[in-house]
Amino acid sequence: MSDKTAAIRFYFSFRSPYSWLAAERLDAELGGLGVPIERIPIYPTPDLLPTFFDASATRRAKLAYVVQDIARLARERGLTLRFPSAEDPDWSLSHAAFLAADQQGAGPAFMLAAFRNRWCQGLDLGDDAVLADAAERAGLDRGSIVAAAHSDALRRTAADAFRLGIERDGIFGVPSFVYAGKLYWGQDRMHFVRAAVVRKSTSNSG
Repeated sequence: MSDKTAAIRFYFSFRSPYSWLAAERLDAELGGLGVPIERIPIYPTPDLLPTFFDASATRRAKLAYVVQDIARLARERGLTLRFPSAEDPDWSLSHAAFLAADQQGAGPAFMLAAFRNRWCQGLDLGDDAVLADAAERAGLDRGSIVAAAHSDALRRTAADAFRLGIERDGIFGVPSFVYAGKLYWGQDRMHFVRAAVVRKSTSNSG
């Protein structure tokens, strides 16, 4: 199916451990349906960061919950987890690098390699060497992907993707999935997406 309107749009961020959990199961949950998956990397730029969590006490409470929640989910799924430093790297680099990898047909492989560097090894995705490692494990040229990560054009595209997702699909967080005009938010919502694809396929063939 080449019609973009029939694709599943998967909005993800390397910043989000929930996006990592979704990426690890993406093919198992949504592969083999005959519907393309459009992987869209986003990250919250300062002008789009939600203000609800600006209060430090709320932010600490949320972080404490996420640490516990991700640890139990990773343990349940047999995944290695190592939390990275709480300090944010320059997120534009890894998301721009993904766009370059995707242009070369290796987006899915790079996405998983980068996620595992971040959440299985606790590495800094703002580090060129870490991005180069992900590129190599995805079968890509290390130097070209690192250069692309620093491309002003790709970094602008990555920065604009969150705003586009808000305007086009009404997303407000990641991971988010959009199919046939419907939004599904959360790494535990992929079975609903799958059911929607199956229903649409069945109705079209009837």
